[in-house]
Amino acid sequence: MKNIFFLYFLVLILVNACTPKATKYMNLAKKDYEEAEYQLAIDYFQQALKYGAPETECNYYIAESYRRSNRLQESEPYYRKAIEGKTSEEDAYFYYGQALKSVGNYEGAAAQFKQYISIGTNFDLINRAKTELANLKVINDIISKDSYYKVYNIEQLNTEHAEYSPFLFNDKLYFTTARGANKMHTATNTGFTDLYEFIFDGTTEFSGQARRMHSNLNTEDAHEASAIFTPDGKTIIFSRGNDGSKKGPQDVDIYQATLQPDGSWSEPVLLPINDPKAWDSCPSLSRDGKTLYFASNRENGFGGVDLYKSVKGPDGQWGPPQNLGAPINTKGGELFPYESPHGVLFFSSDGHPSLGALDIFYVKKENGKITIENMGRPINSSYDDFAIFFKDTTKGFFTSNRPGGKGDDDIYEFKMMESEVIFNLDILSLWKKQNDTTELVLENTTVKIINDKGDTLETIVTDNLGKARKQLTPGSYRLLGKKDGYLTTNTVNVNIVKPSADQLKPGKNEINYTAKVVLNQLMVHKEGEEIIINNIFYDFDKADIRPDAAIELNKIVELLKNNPDIKIELASHTDERGSDRYNQILSQKRAESAVNYIISKGIDKKRITAKGYGESKLIVKNASTEEEHQRNRRTAFRITSIGNSKVKIVNQGEDKGIY
Repeated sequence: MKNIFFLYFLVLILVNACTPKATKYMNLAKKDYEEAEYQLAIDYFQQALKYGAPETECNYYIAESYRRSNRLQESEPYYRKAIEGKTSEEDAYFYYGQALKSVGNYEGAAAQFKQYISIGTNFDLINRAKTELANLKVINDIISKDSYYKVYNIEQLNTEHAEYSPFLFNDKLYFTTARGANKMHTATNTGFTDLYEFIFDGTTEFSGQARRMHSNLNTEDAHEASAIFTPDGKTIIFSRGNDGSKKGPQDVDIYQATLQPDGSWSEPVLLPINDPKAWDSCPSLSRDGKTLYFASNRENGFGGVDLYKSVKGPDGQWGPPQNLGAPINTKGGELFPYESPHGVLFFSSDGHPSLGALDIFYVKKENGKITIENMGRPINSSYDDFAIFFKDTTKGFFTSNRPGGKGDDDIYEFKMMESEVIFNLDILSLWKKQNDTTELVLENTTVKIINDKGDTLETIVTDNLGKARKQLTPGSYRLLGKKDGYLTTNTVNVNIVKPSADQLKPGKNEINYTAKVVLNQLMVHKEGEEIIINNIFYDFDKADIRPDAAIELNKIVELLKNNPDIKIELASHTDERGSDRYNQILSQKRAESAVNYIISKGIDKKRITAKGYGESKLIVKNASTEEEHQRNRRTAFRITSIGNSKVKIVNQGEDKGIY
């Protein structure tokens, strides 16, 4: 018991010993926190922790200080510690969810939003948590979205300080940066930002010199940011404010200055679109310079920061601001509006389904309906991505604080990828019986792909479903199918044509062609049956090959070329008119004439035999009409061997062989 009392008094002494310092730093921290001097508050809370201040409370306020100074990712571990310590601040669960989302932990974020919905009492945050949960459900769709761009950190321009809001005008790149600042902002412990211009020297794409703009535009004790120019270059519009002082204005307003004859700028003046009680920033002009877009947190908006526009009247004055409304504005924040060269409105938001913090979106108008589209990766990330600017319709700049940069916010270049075209040829191998149109799948078929020069480019085999795929380049091809027990009667021609540029999207384009390779089954027939060649006609009492007959004989040439392992007998028949001997001689001459024609097309004479049958194998006996005589006066062929195997002819009623 004495030991217990001793330990109790020892702990009490230690606590009392550190309490004065802990209390001192806690009081200083809370004072700075209330005055929005968040970086000073963070430092004091850290000191208070060292001297035994309540960990849960300190961690919560450190997290809040980071969040309120737009450093959401850095708040994440402190929200976690506060929640692990059972903080009584219920909004910590909501903002912890946002912090987890900002570092790409979507599953953890969803859990926190659900937790807040179950315990929260702030209806606005409950609704936002429900929206966040709905947004998280489409994260996979955003991640899997086709990417048309590649992004590059502009290392020659960026520093360890913040660089953002790029704007290209008259071959100079204007941007906002905290480099060279002599005074730190107490909320973020970063320098006040100024307007800079980057002058390209042409040595490399981004070699040149960055310099601070005219002193009338930049001040030591306030932020200047997001400069834009009117189309004629005579007016500059930008944001100024948030000087960080305890007594000075905390909000931001939009100013303009005019170009003077000596090349300097006039003293900036406030634009009438500003609301003295609101934060007004992120100015942007339409392509014609007649509409001014900007962001504001003025009253009666949708929540957070909304996008507005003001239209220039006939008198040259800006008209009353108009909220862009839904679906553009949400309960979250919408900032950095921008109209691209192709007339599309882009902006950044954390209220629409995003990958994390701010993502870049664009307004899509189709059939009178407006939808909001996330640009997807790689332009967007789980970090802040904002302030896009198009140099032309295929490339431009944007800002991000994603990992891997040179410091705080960095300016990135994006370029639309070149169109890549992949031509897929999907082959289906089929078979059918002779004189039957029914086509069935033929598996494991060998298919040769032959170019227009006759060279075999590749030999592939179809799978058990008769399918095969091959990538090809534009050109003309022939497909030749082969399989034991089947006859290749013809080849399939495929002509692959590259589409025009306007038919292609950036990045990968897959164009699919299909081709059916159909083989005939080698059938078993009765004796006396043969394959009749259509339309082989001869002039009366002649054996010369006529042009119309050559068309049909060319099919036999093709058959023999496609099936180099077969030999055939080509037979000629006559009708019964005339003597037997005469008809026998005439049919032999006609058969030899047809064979000689086939040999002249490059077929080895050893593969084909001429046989005249005269009138010995009549189809129609005692023919009385010319049509019946013509049926008898036919030319036909039969396969006599396949490879080294001869075709056996057997008696009628039994299997005779294959052709």
